[in-house]
Amino acid sequence: MSENNPNFSNIPVPGRGYIGIKKEDKNVSGMNWNKYRMTVTLIQYDKDLKVTKENKLSGGDNAYSSIIYSSLEKIGDKIWFIYVEPAEKNNIGNIMAVEVNPLTLEVSSPKVLAASKSMGLSLPLMNGLAAKKVLFKYSPDRKKVLLFVGAGKEQFYLSRLDEQLNVVWGKNETIAEITDKEIQSEIIDNAGIVYLSYVGKVKTIADIVIFKQTGTPLHKTLTIENAWPAEVLLLPSKQSDSIYIAGTYFDQTDNLAGVFKSNITTTGFKLAVAKKSPFPSGIVEQFANDGWGSTKGKKYGIYPQFSSQLVETGEGISMVAEFRSEDMTSKAAYKFAGGILNIYFDNKQTSFSRIPKYRVSAGSTMGDSYFAFSSKGKTIIFYNDNEENLNRDIALKPLGSSVYKNAVLVGAVIEADGTVKRTKVIDLKDQNFMGLVEDMKVISPSVVQIPVQKIKSLGGAGDQMMTATITVE
Repeated sequence: MSENNPNFSNIPVPGRGYIGIKKEDKNVSGMNWNKYRMTVTLIQYDKDLKVTKENKLSGGDNAYSSIIYSSLEKIGDKIWFIYVEPAEKNNIGNIMAVEVNPLTLEVSSPKVLAASKSMGLSLPLMNGLAAKKVLFKYSPDRKKVLLFVGAGKEQFYLSRLDEQLNVVWGKNETIAEITDKEIQSEIIDNAGIVYLSYVGKVKTIADIVIFKQTGTPLHKTLTIENAWPAEVLLLPSKQSDSIYIAGTYFDQTDNLAGVFKSNITTTGFKLAVAKKSPFPSGIVEQFANDGWGSTKGKKYGIYPQFSSQLVETGEGISMVAEFRSEDMTSKAAYKFAGGILNIYFDNKQTSFSRIPKYRVSAGSTMGDSYFAFSSKGKTIIFYNDNEENLNRDIALKPLGSSVYKNAVLVGAVIEADGTVKRTKVIDLKDQNFMGLVEDMKVISPSVVQIPVQKIKSLGGAGDQMMTATITVE
């Protein structure tokens, strides 16, 4: 899919505008991913997103692999374009980076972040996209970078980079009987130590593996009393020398019974006993009414049909989970974006909140998800919704927002006690514009920016885009 419109891979340049990137796919027919290529153009925009300069990299040749990974990143005060070189056969090629001059759009000489020969990873020629896993993660101070590369196998590659994207160390690793796809969380702390989490083959335990520059990996086993973990997420704290651990668990039924929290210190790696909190019956009933859970016997609980993230908030963390599913029919592939479950943990309480929303997409899914961050000790969640939902009791089943041009941007403020207040933030539906929440960026602790896209009659992207700045008061 070509990216012909400005999007929020765009990076703000103070006092000037933005630096963005346009990627156009070439030679993408057939099932052999290794033949897929793309051209890359760096774009300079003014404050109104009008193009002021362009630079076609490699002279406009389709010299970049389009399926593995590519990203425009700001690290410290520098902007980098990270990409993968095409390789022979079905190997993952060299992962490279060039520094971008924000004034001229000229790029530096490439530097190697991970060499193809060092990684030694290959993807199947057919459906290689489903097997690849490339992640770029930052430490809380954004001075350490983790590059994780996998190919759907037990072996994966870890590389620890510094703020200038110099390689500090890189190595192949394996976890016995666990493929990289089964690893649920990958993080790096301010000391450059890497942590991975997964649920073991013995379903009653989870494992957290700690990787340093030298020495053998350290394994820490996490158990939950009278339960077994379903999901184990990690988050390095910005405020303390610890790693937050949170997730969901099963007990006596086929569906999720509750959540748990723990932590591990970054000095000494002491793992705290996991504390579990069952889902309140009212939360189960509400999500069952929404179609994302059950109140019936052996099926009791919340369906494990969501993706989650952790957000450090106030004196604790929020676990934000969005329900999603797909349905393949002879007519179309329908994608369902459902409600949001927020769980807040601190040393005093665990609170549960529900945000009702529902959208069905048969084509583009842009704008169907959410963006979560913390400001002033509260969890803030932005999402698009049918405006009628805001005037209904929050406990009711949501009205659909599947007509894209009827959507307004909503901000939900969640207090530590679970109280939710929803507010309409942007309403441009009469002009057929919709906020792209999945591309929001935090500009400062209480300011975010969001691209607002013109929507065509069938839900596709139009040829106009604006930028909105939102301040949390």
